[in-house]
Amino acid sequence: MKEKINNRKKQIYIIFIILIILIFFLSGFSMGKSFAKKDVTGKTEIAKPILQVENGSALEINNTTEKGIYEFKVKNYNEQGEITEVDLKYYIEILNYLNNEAIEIKLYRNEEEVEIKENKTEEIILTKDEIKEDNYKLEVKYNKDKNVNMEDIVEQLQIKVHSEQQEVL
Repeated sequence: MKEKINNRKKQIYIIFIILIILIFFLSGFSMGKSFAKKDVTGKTEIAKPILQVENGSALEINNTTEKGIYEFKVKNYNEQGEITEVDLKYYIEILNYLNNEAIEIKLYRNEEEVEIKENKTEEIILTKDEIKEDNYKLEVKYNKDKNVNMEDIVEQLQIKVHSEQQEVL
């Protein structure tokens, strides 16, 4: 009789353990099957950066006119009136390939003199919020005491405008 009771208890324990294992197995399996799928779509376009450089007429310096002024403009809009969609920063680089002292260069932005360090200006910001136009004058003065051919000087002078998008924070 005692053996029957012990066998009965063992059977109940075994059934209980099997039930617990089945519950854990099925509950974990059913949780693992619940998931959601969501599709996200969007339409984006790349912003248009607009920086226009409008060149002036050629600079003419000769023995009688030792000084010349070259005018140009830097704008944040185009001929169609479209304004840049991003803030831009730019600087101007003036390259003199002869690297001599025969000419003296001064740059003016909107009638104020701009400092040039190592042939470059400081960075200038053009915002996307309003139409903006910077008017530049490059004054080139020839020093005839240096005894250099003027044609070599003027032909070797270049103006470059470098720009990039302003970082968005």
